Amino acid sequence: MMSHVKFITVISSLLLLAGCGTVNKSGATKPSSQQEPATTKSSGQSHKTSTSHTSSSASSHKQAKTATFANQTFTIKDVAFKLTADKITTSATANRNLFVLYYTVTNNGTRDVVPSDLWQSAVSATQNGKKLGTGNLAFTTSQTQDNNKLNRTVMPVKPGQTVTGLATFEPKGNQTITVIFKDTHNQIVHQSTYPLN
Repeated sequence: MMSHVKFITVISSLLLLAGCGTVNKSGATKPSSQQEPATTKSSGQSHKTSTSHTSSSASSHKQAKTATFANQTFTIKDVAFKLTADKITTSATANRNLFVLYYTVTNNGTRDVVPSDLWQSAVSATQNGKKLGTGNLAFTTSQTQDNNKLNRTVMPVKPGQTVTGLATFEPKGNQTITVIFKDTHNQIVHQSTYPLN
């Protein structure tokens, strides 16, 4: 009686296993047809994601640059920043200096632009490979004109209008500063170096 029960248990187990999958010629178990689409779909989505990521990153290297730099003028989105001077000045932060880049900005487009928005999205500075933050000018009489120029960069500039402005970076030492100009696709258009000695 006991061996008869064991035999039925073994037969039931084999039938259960047979229902879970079929054995192919190589002896490997193949998933049932109900499981196959889910597996294929999942790996297909993963493959598609990585393929589109690869083609997107490959195409970004081939994209035409949307900004230029020539004759000390950085032009992006029909706005031209003509670099006119640079200097080191006192920061509002105690015992700190600022590196200041002066420019005139001309809006050659058809809409108002805020120069500082465009500048901050496209221009950055590094020192010893580390990105520099912007700083604040000291509120002194000698820097009133510079503060006015800085304030002007956050005001809209109408089409056809030219204004003077400036940008600041806060150095962390006396090493050379590299200013990097990028286009709207984050591609480097130009780099300028400024020794602080």
